[in-house]
Amino acid sequence: PIRFLTLRRMHLVHRALLSAVPSTSTVTRIAADHGFCELGRFAVAYRAAFGESPSETLKRPAKQIAIRLNRPSSLVAADANA
Repeated sequence: PIRFLTLRRMHLVHRALLSAVPSTSTVTRIAADHGFCELGRFAVAYRAAFGESPSETLKRPAKQIAIRLNRPSSLVAADANA
């Protein structure tokens, strides 16, 4: 259960970073708002989960954000069979 909750919070941070305005938001603030207090460990876990650093996600251009928010093709295929 703890692992699930940590992954859930990690995905919430990911979503918040994608929708945040880089000029007014910080990775530290967003991570802390979601309960991550050890930022070094958070950054390592984030990179392992999403393949990029949290700051790279925050700085991503708006055009790429829309692509990242789409559902994975595997979920779309699973829904088509249902």
